[in-house]
Amino acid sequence: MGFVAGALVQFIPEPGGLAFVLCDENIPKYSQLYKSTKEQGGMLIQAYSYRDGLQLCVSNSLLANIGLVYGDNLIVRYEYGLIRMRKLAKSAVKLVTAHVIGTWLAESGFVHDSVLSVASTHGLITCTLHEDGLQKAVELVKYARANKLTLLQVQKRWYKSSVILWFDIPASCLEKAGFALDETLLATYEHGIIKLQKPDFAALGF
Repeated sequence: MGFVAGALVQFIPEPGGLAFVLCDENIPKYSQLYKSTKEQGGMLIQAYSYRDGLQLCVSNSLLANIGLVYGDNLIVRYEYGLIRMRKLAKSAVKLVTAHVIGTWLAESGFVHDSVLSVASTHGLITCTLHEDGLQKAVELVKYARANKLTLLQVQKRWYKSSVILWFDIPASCLEKAGFALDETLLATYEHGIIKLQKPDFAALGF
């Protein structure tokens, strides 16, 4: 996106989030840029190398001034020379693809070997946990067939001595909801329920 090490960048607070604007090309005099940035409540920073990548760093006080605190979930949109972030309203939110994965699944009851049903309607996929699903397999299969649901089971894999939980949304369920296989979806979750939808960028302030 052009944010190479040493690049001059504007940090600009925006309603509900922030923006990083690349300033290495076609900029006015530094003094003018500095003044206009300050007038917008922002600051000038530089991208710098950090470990195996690059980093843009903003102090805690500036983030607090725009209502961001440690642990907030953010959604990011980017293009060349511009990175914009918005705070997600709900804490129990993740960005996922058809491959739903993460330790957060256990927080909502989706532990290893648990059974879930997947319901697809236009613009929405709902994953519902079924307690004791394996013990109630026969009646659960009948229920799924009657209601045109897909049954799945939560799997696990080991990664760096930790267990990671996952399940895949079938292509047929994605197609019925109008989602592409590689599309990024917004997952909102509570105990026993995960809902997948396309992010509403307009509602998020983008």
